[in-house]
Amino acid sequence: MEHDADLAEVQSAFRRGDLDRARAIAEARLARAPGVPELEHLLGLIHCRQGDPGSGALWLGKAAQAEPDNIAYRVMLVRALTDSGRPEQALGVADRPAGTSPPELALWHARAEAASAIEAWPEAAEAWSKLCASGAADWRAWSSCGQSLGALGRWDEAVATFRQAAALNPAEPSLVRALATALARAGRYQESADQMLRWIESEPDDPALRIMLARLLADLGRQDESDGQLAKAAELTTGVATFDATGEGLIEIVSVGAPGERRADQPALRELAYLLERTNRTDALRTLLGDAEERGVRREEVAYPAAAVALRGGEPSEARRLLLTEPADRDPMRWHRLMARIADAEGDPEAAFAEADAMNRSARDYDVWRRRAAGYLDWTRGLAAMLTPEWVAGLTQLSAVERRSPALLVGFPRSGTTLLDTFLMGHSDTAVLEEVPLMHQAETVLGDFAQLRCASIARLEEARTAYFAELDRHIPPGFGGLAIDKMPLNLLAMPYAHCLFPDAGIVFVQRHPCDAVLSCIMQGFALNDATACFLDLGHAAAAYDAIMSMWVRSRDLLPLRVHTLVYERLIATPDEELRPLVDFLGLQWQAHMLDHRATARQRGAIGTPSYDQVIEPLSQGASGRWRRYEKQLEPVLPILLPWAERLGYSD
Repeated sequence: MEHDADLAEVQSAFRRGDLDRARAIAEARLARAPGVPELEHLLGLIHCRQGDPGSGALWLGKAAQAEPDNIAYRVMLVRALTDSGRPEQALGVADRPAGTSPPELALWHARAEAASAIEAWPEAAEAWSKLCASGAADWRAWSSCGQSLGALGRWDEAVATFRQAAALNPAEPSLVRALATALARAGRYQESADQMLRWIESEPDDPALRIMLARLLADLGRQDESDGQLAKAAELTTGVATFDATGEGLIEIVSVGAPGERRADQPALRELAYLLERTNRTDALRTLLGDAEERGVRREEVAYPAAAVALRGGEPSEARRLLLTEPADRDPMRWHRLMARIADAEGDPEAAFAEADAMNRSARDYDVWRRRAAGYLDWTRGLAAMLTPEWVAGLTQLSAVERRSPALLVGFPRSGTTLLDTFLMGHSDTAVLEEVPLMHQAETVLGDFAQLRCASIARLEEARTAYFAELDRHIPPGFGGLAIDKMPLNLLAMPYAHCLFPDAGIVFVQRHPCDAVLSCIMQGFALNDATACFLDLGHAAAAYDAIMSMWVRSRDLLPLRVHTLVYERLIATPDEELRPLVDFLGLQWQAHMLDHRATARQRGAIGTPSYDQVIEPLSQGASGRWRRYEKQLEPVLPILLPWAERLGYSD
């Protein structure tokens, strides 16, 4: 009876919020007769409510030990241990529940919190996923699940969970940022940029954020949008809704006032300088750096873009000095990429190759991307194995329509496709689309290769319509010239092209395999399953072999209209190489096409790793460059040199 009366009085005082009285009664009762789990549990809760989770965990532990099957006791013990700074012990208490009843879900929740506290991400991801799978409507649980999945490199799954969290609480700014970040880490950069535009809606008056977005949009080749964000940043800081791309007044975006009055805001200045370097506005960048110096910002404080300018100006030693003043871990991929180029310019291939390797290894989720690259290689080899004469004979081909078919510009990455598309952009009757996933729209309608062989005329027409609908989003209304679809790895999509565009011209750009692979591993790509192959020399060579095998088999088995253009001859005699190509494409020769540097400057951002090279004069130094790196390439020469011989090189 005494026990029941004491327990009832403690519970009543606890519910009223009279924690001191509840605690006094519970302590007195347990001092007279210890071992009452209900009172021990309540006393533990009281200590926690009074801000002493350490003492609370002692009493909660007694209760849980007395009744080990009482899940509610274990839940509160786990939380008290976590709150008192003992999450490892808490995780040990929070064993995986057997089911998904409400008490068991509460234990999953407590386990998730404990695991997250010590960054035990596999356990955290499992626990948060269990809660989300139960239909939890708590946006914080979905967000925490996304964080755990992201920590494990499972970014595609993280994207889905952050989307659900945002759907549950669309007004929460942190979720917009988290989703934008997850999309970028998953390699879905276009979607990430679109999400960042939503992020800016929640923080519209932050010029630094707009400059950061402008840089991302420039990386994606969305130049008009990039300049629009930069103009808005200028308006927010100067009141003038214009952006002068020549460099006049650029410093005002990040620092208002006369020289000497105020130092520039350095993070914003760095972002703006990165953007100008990325969009080949070298003169504007020089002006910006000069204006910043007048306001007391030394070039060493914006070292990366200053080093890039020095290297472009033919001063690799000065570029090295400047770059070494910037911490490599601020942006390791950019830092090591530029240092590799500096070492290459200094004639040190061993150091350049080592820097390129450091660049690739600094990629976020490096091991995850390596596994995805291996999967991509298996998939590509499977495509080539599927492409047999019997399989090709079963394909259905559409008839040509009145609308002009596109030309497809393909080639293994770093074989000169960007240089060639810059030449072609100089023609007044072309619209060159650079790495816009047009064919992907058709593939989405048709499905994978196995389904392509079963595609009906109606389904093929639907796919071609989808292709043209996407094309029309990127060319001027009423454009009647030749659309050139530049997507290097459409090398793998020739069966689709054969079915949809039987009269299309295919332009294949060829470069020595050793030079192409070397350039791939020394560049630094936005990562996806294909470009992840270039994080490693062995994978890069294997990708060349797999992709080129698919291309050669497609060319041999399908009646394609192909014009091969050799990169080494293009840079040596552009006039001689371009005239036959222009004729093949059904265009009239225009001599101003040869001024590729002028065309490149007008392009703004170039959304490929060669953005800073196509504005340079043509150089024979790119041909045979691999011979300086023959020692480093030695492990993969048995793969690449047979391809060189097959393509007509005499090495």
